[in-house]
Amino acid sequence: MTSITIKPEILIIDDDRDVGEALEILLSKLGYNSTFFDSVEKGKEYFEKESNPIVFLDIHMPKTSGLDVLPYFKNLNPATQVIMMTGERDINNVVTSLTYKASDFLLKPFSLQTVRIAVQRALDYYTLLKEKEARDENILRDLRLASKIQKKILSVPVISPLEVIVDNTPASFVSGDFYVLSKIENKVMVLLGDIEDHGVTSGLIGLLMTSIAREVYKEDQNPSNVLKRMNLELAQEIGTHSLTAAVAVIDLEKKTICYARGGHPFPVLYQAAGQKLLNEKSGQLLGIMDNLEFESHEISYETGDVLFLYSDGLLNSLSSPLFKELEDVRKKDLGIEEYQEAIRTFSKVSLPTREFRDDSSYLLLRL
Repeated sequence: MTSITIKPEILIIDDDRDVGEALEILLSKLGYNSTFFDSVEKGKEYFEKESNPIVFLDIHMPKTSGLDVLPYFKNLNPATQVIMMTGERDINNVVTSLTYKASDFLLKPFSLQTVRIAVQRALDYYTLLKEKEARDENILRDLRLASKIQKKILSVPVISPLEVIVDNTPASFVSGDFYVLSKIENKVMVLLGDIEDHGVTSGLIGLLMTSIAREVYKEDQNPSNVLKRMNLELAQEIGTHSLTAAVAVIDLEKKTICYARGGHPFPVLYQAAGQKLLNEKSGQLLGIMDNLEFESHEISYETGDVLFLYSDGLLNSLSSPLFKELEDVRKKDLGIEEYQEAIRTFSKVSLPTREFRDDSSYLLLRL
């Protein structure tokens, strides 16, 4: 534990001036500076400016109880250690003090030794809290930076003549969902993956998977082989995480979609004739076994059709009302932005609160 080398100033609040001044003398002998007030209001005003790490607070005062004032100090600075003082041996006061997060409880009259122990214990805990606060701030800064870098890497390229909308909303800072959009000549690969769990580790694995998928696609435009190579990397090299993924290769010249899945929710194609689930049998979850095969399937499309890929953080049931809402958008032959708006509206009212939320992502492509 890193100790505080400069001893902090201690605040004393007690209506009894003799007690307060005596405590000042004891603290001085222990090498601490202290400031004493016999008025609660003056003590509070001083604390608002100085935010003292340790406060000695009397329980029984003429106009108020220290127990009523204690939450005030803890609300202003939760790390401040408040040591309650009293001349009465009342167990109820002890229980109430601890309930309101007092750090210690001293009975009057107190000795130099009891004050020394109480202050050292309070100071140790205060230092621990401040160190944790500093670590948490560093972690938060790193997470924000990681989030910014991930968004930069997963930026959406312009893929003419397709209209593309992508959303990747992490549960917290860094998403375990990832996507790839890559065009080679007249073929476009669209991939959406969902790494097990979420956070920095899942996000880094996701970025590795995007790199592997791009490299494979340069040599082989078969979606089955893209998934197969990703699976080998996960199973043989990573060994700690699984993932689901869906890959579609769109042939802009032939107007076909060749697709394969590995345990991922079914993509949906919205056509003039209706909504079609791309639910033919495919492969299993990636990363569990290294010898998996991923069967590919092909379907034709027409100009204006909309392809929808999504993670289970957005939709985990085929009975979700969002499918009906998107079907209504299709029937009205509206633009791709209307699909996006329907998804946004659904997300606001249907997804869990952030603390229980999974990473959520989707891709919309007007073909």
